[in-house]
Amino acid sequence: MPNHINFTLNGENVSYAGARGARLLDVLRGEFGLTGTKCGCLEGECGACSVIVDGKLINSCLTAMGSLEGADVMTIEGYCKTERFAVLDKAFEATSAVQCGYCIPGMVLASECLLSSNPNPTEKEIREGLSGNICRCTGYNAIVNAIDIASANYPSAENAPPAYTNGKSGTHTSISLKDALMLRKNPALIPYGGGTDLMVESAEDVDYLFLNNIAEMKNITEDDKYIRFGASCTVTDILKNPLSPAILKDACAEFAAPAIRNAGTIGGNISNGSPKADTALIFMVTDAKLRLASADSERILPIADFYLGRKKTALAPDELLVEVLVPKSGLDNYYYKKVGARKALSIARVSFAGILDIKDDVIQNCAVAFGAVSDVIIRRADIDKMLIGKTIKEAATLRDAYINAYDEAIVPIRGRVGIEYRKNVCMNLLREFIDEGLLN
Repeated sequence: MPNHINFTLNGENVSYAGARGARLLDVLRGEFGLTGTKCGCLEGECGACSVIVDGKLINSCLTAMGSLEGADVMTIEGYCKTERFAVLDKAFEATSAVQCGYCIPGMVLASECLLSSNPNPTEKEIREGLSGNICRCTGYNAIVNAIDIASANYPSAENAPPAYTNGKSGTHTSISLKDALMLRKNPALIPYGGGTDLMVESAEDVDYLFLNNIAEMKNITEDDKYIRFGASCTVTDILKNPLSPAILKDACAEFAAPAIRNAGTIGGNISNGSPKADTALIFMVTDAKLRLASADSERILPIADFYLGRKKTALAPDELLVEVLVPKSGLDNYYYKKVGARKALSIARVSFAGILDIKDDVIQNCAVAFGAVSDVIIRRADIDKMLIGKTIKEAATLRDAYINAYDEAIVPIRGRVGIEYRKNVCMNLLREFIDEGLLN
């Protein structure tokens, strides 16, 4: 790995020689004097630190410098010199969208990323584009109105190209998967996917193995049986890829907010070992398989065997999660629900996914999974077998026995919300899934 991090900052080639684990936020403000990027929550919750990296909105508080080799970084200081900024600036002024101003640099950059990809957004799409940026002054309506006004006069990319690249220039410097697996032999190196979890409690002197730009881990392909997702694919990558099954896209659409989705990887979401992980729930209910590799060997492991306990996995000290294999068929008839305190940036209180594959009135597969309830995601294939191979009529007679089996199996652990509440939510979601599938 290079001693210096070379990247483009507001259109200029720059070099950074400090700690590779340092936050981009701190380096922008401390090393480069770009104080328009604000420090807020340091957890990716507020959006005050938003910058544009390779054409995508990113939380600079959750981005390690070592992940930026060859990247194109744009802050508000660079963006405010553009014709595109002038249109937003005028609109924000016209609607009195700025009060204290602390959140505005992040809001403006989020607006740019929205309008560059969607020149004529609806109000709903505007609110979604800003969902990771918090304002405690305006109540959001004035900001939403400003973006709506700006969209009518926003310069096209042809007339006023963005002052940053879209990440397709191929300038990123990265290591190969083979090299990464060799480096993985060093137990001091911590695998870094997108940093959205690691960087919350990071220290500058942490040694990371940066996986975010390894080409072999960013592909989404298919073969006869599986859709194969590279572990370094971001949540945004999955949302935009036509191969991604609808049930997975639904979960990804409720994953945090745009800046987190642009950085967070499925490999990190799975390997974190959290029972609240949004994509892991879908991979569990689809009975996905994980391709684990080391410098000396590789193996395919069912995801159900990967989790050994809370924050404990079967990943060996010298292994990396390289690829996730999701079955191609039998996923069309599904039910997904995430219950949280809010829509964006929500950590699940309970999450549920169910699949009921029916052909010629016979249940070919029944699978359910519950997240945020126990130490690991609950997936009881032994209970689901009660309905597999049965006709719809036969399965309907087993409905109560099936639900009762899960009633006994689900024993929520203590969490942010009450045990009784989560148990009731689990059972209500299960009943709704079964009744929609069997009775409608």
